[in-house]
Amino acid sequence: MIKFIFPQRRQCTWATRCGVLFLLFVFFAPEAFAQTGRVVRDTLHSAALEKTVTGESADRSVIVYLPPSYDTSPARRYPVVYLLHGITDTPEVWMKAWTDRSDSWGTIPGVMDSGIAAHDFGEMILVMPDQLTKWGGSFYTNSTVTGNWEDFTVKELVSHIDGKYRTLARASRRGLAGHSMGGYGAIKLGMKHPDVFSVVYALNPAVLGWGRDLSIENPAFTTVLKLKTTDDAMKSRDFYALGVIVIGQAFSPNPERPPFFVDFPFALVDGKLQPAEPGFSKWQKNLPVLMVEEYSANLSKLRGLRFDSGYEDQFTHIPPTARALSSALTARGIDHVFEEYNGDHRNRFWGRNGRIATEVMPYFWRLLDNK
Repeated sequence: MIKFIFPQRRQCTWATRCGVLFLLFVFFAPEAFAQTGRVVRDTLHSAALEKTVTGESADRSVIVYLPPSYDTSPARRYPVVYLLHGITDTPEVWMKAWTDRSDSWGTIPGVMDSGIAAHDFGEMILVMPDQLTKWGGSFYTNSTVTGNWEDFTVKELVSHIDGKYRTLARASRRGLAGHSMGGYGAIKLGMKHPDVFSVVYALNPAVLGWGRDLSIENPAFTTVLKLKTTDDAMKSRDFYALGVIVIGQAFSPNPERPPFFVDFPFALVDGKLQPAEPGFSKWQKNLPVLMVEEYSANLSKLRGLRFDSGYEDQFTHIPPTARALSSALTARGIDHVFEEYNGDHRNRFWGRNGRIATEVMPYFWRLLDNK
């Protein structure tokens, strides 16, 4: 009898290859064959922003991310997360991330498509409005100079999105997030409007309170008081001085004080800065650390409140004022999550292990009512 002997090595090689292919399919197929969401660039005309002293456009661009099943499941509705940008930015910052352009986790659509495919979180609509003013930012605050940006965000924008897209139109299904100035906006609007937004996440929130480079010690306050014209301000190229103007137009606007239309919080007296009224008190009333007591009942209604800070943030007031906000919330018994991490103002956001993918979006998916 003749026996045919097949080399065991070949059988192992074939089986091993099949096994490897199977494992590759299991681990990588979800992303390889994932459907992608759709990005819509919309425009909203705002009555709240008409006829402003600074001549802001009342037509605001809004970028909307619609999840993969939006077009194929016409009866389905989705929770919504509103994403607010920082000072001098536009919503395009979420579409052109500071990362390797080949990384699918490098923009908001990329993070959403990849994260949904990987089952890190579920499908949500994301809304990214433009709140850049002529001087650099709205601070998401009603102003007699630049317009009523709080009303635009909370009333007009939410109404527009709920009317045009298939949202789950309740506070329990709406989240609010932002970075820097946008983080400020998320916290402030969240504490004032828990009937509109129920979950808040602020990334490196700016201008929460007085401290470090946001204090009377910053020479930018002296610089801005010496500026005579808008041309002088632009030529100075002093980011902090321009920032003081932006914040002032939001917190302490005065249509009767050209050219910047601001009651500044400090004045020069005998060559030294001192608190000046009414500007100083108006700034105080807009600092979230000092707003906690007034809005503690509202804050307790939120389903989730979370904010973070990088140890090496270039804006040195952010880490200590974020800690101060956490302490103020703790003192009032308000549940929240505050985290400090090894990073700066932007460098830990993007990528497969970035905070937007691993912290922000999963947080909203866990806490928002998605049915």
